[in-house]
Amino acid sequence: MLKIVEAEQPDKYTKVISIIYGNEEIASGKVYLADEQEAKIFKQKLKKKVKEGDPYSVKIIFKSEEYARRHMEETKRIISEKYSQVDGKHVFLLVERNGRLEKVSG
Repeated sequence: MLKIVEAEQPDKYTKVISIIYGNEEIASGKVYLADEQEAKIFKQKLKKKVKEGDPYSVKIIFKSEEYARRHMEETKRIISEKYSQVDGKHVFLLVERNGRLEKVSG
C-alpha cells in the first residue's frame, strides 16, 4: 500500500512530498499551492474556486520505470484522495528516460 509523506515546505507555495511503498521511497515530487495572483486567475478565467494556499498542481517523479509501471494507478488514486482540489489533468506522473523526464503512460 502506498502512502504520501509531506517532507518539507521550501517556500509558502510549494510542498515537497514522497511516495512510500513499504519502507521504500518509490517517487518524490512537489505540490504547487496557489498564490494570490494565481487564485485570482483561476477564479476569473477558469471559473474555479481556488483560494490562496490551495493545491492546484502535482508533479511526481518515479525513481524507476518499474515503479512507475507497477504503481501508477495507485499513485493517481492516493493523490486525488489527498489533494482532491487538484484537477486530474494537473497531476503529472513522470519518469526519467535517457536523461529526460517523460510522462508515464498507462
